[in-house]
Amino acid sequence: MNTMHPRANGFSLPMINLYAQRRLLGHFFLATWLVLLFVTQDTINFAAAWAHGMFTTTFLITAWMSYCVIYLIPAMVLTRMVDWAVHRGHDPLQPGRRYKLVYGVAWLTTALTVLFMYANAKLYALYGIFVNGFVFNLITTPGGIQSLGGSSATTVGFVLIVLAFLLAQAALLGLVYTLFKHLHGRSFLPRPLFKILLAIFLMATISERAAYAYSDAIAETSVLTLSEGIPFYVGTTARSFLKKIGMKVKRQDEFQEIKGRLRYPLHPLIIHPPQRPLNVVWLAAESWRADTLDPEIMPRTWAFAQHANRFTRNYSGGNGTRVGVFTMFTGIPGNYWFPFLNEHQGAAIIEVMQRQNYQMQLYTSAKFSYPEFDRTIFRNIPAAQLHEADESQPGWKRDQINVSAMLDFIAKRDPNRPFFTFMFFESPHSRYYFPPESVIRSPYRDDINYATLDAEELARDIVPIKNRYLNAVHHLDSQFGRIFDYLEQNHLLDTTIVILLGDHGEEFMEHGYWGHNSTFVDPQTRTPLVLWVPGKAPGVHDKMTSHMDVVPTLMPLLGVTNPVTDYAIGFDLFSDKRRTATYLADWSRVAYVDEEVKIVMPIKLNGLLRSRISTSTDEPIPAERNAEIFARKKAQLVQLIQDMGHFIEKKR
Repeated sequence: MNTMHPRANGFSLPMINLYAQRRLLGHFFLATWLVLLFVTQDTINFAAAWAHGMFTTTFLITAWMSYCVIYLIPAMVLTRMVDWAVHRGHDPLQPGRRYKLVYGVAWLTTALTVLFMYANAKLYALYGIFVNGFVFNLITTPGGIQSLGGSSATTVGFVLIVLAFLLAQAALLGLVYTLFKHLHGRSFLPRPLFKILLAIFLMATISERAAYAYSDAIAETSVLTLSEGIPFYVGTTARSFLKKIGMKVKRQDEFQEIKGRLRYPLHPLIIHPPQRPLNVVWLAAESWRADTLDPEIMPRTWAFAQHANRFTRNYSGGNGTRVGVFTMFTGIPGNYWFPFLNEHQGAAIIEVMQRQNYQMQLYTSAKFSYPEFDRTIFRNIPAAQLHEADESQPGWKRDQINVSAMLDFIAKRDPNRPFFTFMFFESPHSRYYFPPESVIRSPYRDDINYATLDAEELARDIVPIKNRYLNAVHHLDSQFGRIFDYLEQNHLLDTTIVILLGDHGEEFMEHGYWGHNSTFVDPQTRTPLVLWVPGKAPGVHDKMTSHMDVVPTLMPLLGVTNPVTDYAIGFDLFSDKRRTATYLADWSRVAYVDEEVKIVMPIKLNGLLRSRISTSTDEPIPAERNAEIFARKKAQLVQLIQDMGHFIEKKR
């Protein structure tokens, strides 16, 4: 049967009849599936699967291939819906438009799918995460995209990549069309093949889900772990069913997100204002990792720290800005971020200062809206007191402008009232910003183009990239120095608390990744902590500390008499209490860290089988020791769960 409408000039794409068109689309989607296999294969750890044996390898390959079909389902469904809609009519004068619309939808939806999976794989290669709630929040929240620090070259690169994928997918459709043209609309693959492929897909999907459920039941961690390399993989569990049919199911402890209404602080704060209230200057820097506080990179800050209290083993509350700043201002674990955001809850320490009539001005070289600090910790501060520098300026210039504004505020304040000022510095944020006079390390990368950067280039250029970062930290030091000079010259250090710390650290491939927000290794989570308190003798403290200890240290100095447990999970840094463990958090995980181990656990997932355990210094620990470590640390993990729910009014 002739599959074309007759035309004098031969075959024409818009004139293929309905059956030939659908066969053509089937071949096009099959070709796109092969492209998706190629795009996603870098995130699949085939070598590790093979090391665990044939069962794990078969599972991984089967799941990967079947999921590449699943990624295409939205495009296939949408194309089929448009195909059905446009062919309900029978107007013989408009067949060309109908065909073009269907092909256009198929081209655009598959191109966007492949582009998304490419971007997802690139994100995983550079940072160890797939597109998730954090990334979506980054894109959709005001100020989120700006926080990436991409250059104009990066923007151009991204535009060119998008155009390249659109053109490549159009070329693929054109190739399939050309083959159909030469075959006069007949399928160049056996017609039963598509039915066979569908049957194989269904069998593969069922079998890999059964394999996952079986592995979950017997605690076969290799399958559970390697499945995390498959983008957006959702495992199926059937523990109850398998137990009913007589299979011996290994018990696993549950680690679930605690839900309920926020109750923070636990009791109203009782304040006895000190006779001589202290001013507070709070300085937080983006991506300021612990080992950069030294005499060469930060000579001004190092000199200041010699007369203050310096805490050399300080942990942020997590590996990102959101949790890092949140934990330093609240003194509680990062998992409380979402209740704070949902209930628009502010930080208690801000309320304490407002009740004592503090003058307040806060500055950021990023955005108060990303992360949503204007809706959480700074919720109760009037917008007129929240200042953002002109985002058209480079990060180092924004820091300079904000420091000038902060010093102007201090100069013009009412000297009869205490003041609180906060500044968030942007210079050390990737792309790492500094003026020419701040160069102390060479060679350094002139720019970092996120659009073209790949894992191989990153590994090759990580030293020049880190040199760029160190130059930015040196510029940060110069801005800290301006503030130190002003406070000293105006005799304010006798009446002012000064706090210096980073929101989180920054990794430079020490453990396989660049930047932050990917893992809880020390380079991403350790930051400096320097605390100047009038009347306190200087000292260097090597004990474990946390961002969560800052508020418990400040509250008594501000006149709060409540026990610390009413408003924080931390410790007064000047008390006799010594921290033996701390907690870290990000968008979906929590970590327990003590002197021996670091245990990273997912939130909202069933159990601890997908946990990661290393030494406290990030050295790997054999998986066979997990059960023994969990047994020894059971009491501490129970305490972690209790602390994560300490300020939550439990649902009954």
